[in-house]
Amino acid sequence: MSTRTSRTEVVFAHPFILDGMDAEQCPGTYTVETEEESLDTVLSPAWRRVQTAIVIMNSSQTEYFPTSPEQLQDALMRDAAQLNPAVPFSIDSRKARRSRARDMRNPLRNRF
Repeated sequence: MSTRTSRTEVVFAHPFILDGMDAEQCPGTYTVETEEESLDTVLSPAWRRVQTAIVIMNSSQTEYFPTSPEQLQDALMRDAAQLNPAVPFSIDSRKARRSRARDMRNPLRNRF
């Protein structure tokens, strides 16, 4: 069986951590390597993912941290959802959103 490796870059705008990591990683651009092996099929060429790893470059070493595409996607979605990391999530709670929507619907309500 032959194997192939593809490399993509992902960008984190905020510090992030993946399951199994010891410490939070700095924001920045990271390389993700996916290794696939070919499957012996008659109809069409097919590939199966064997391993996915994110490359963490520290000042003195390069570390390959194994992860899953799903876990990486979840981390990227969490990163994108943080519009302002200084604001706690509780400010955007369901009750707060409802209250703001009610105030927008009836602006005179809070004036008297």
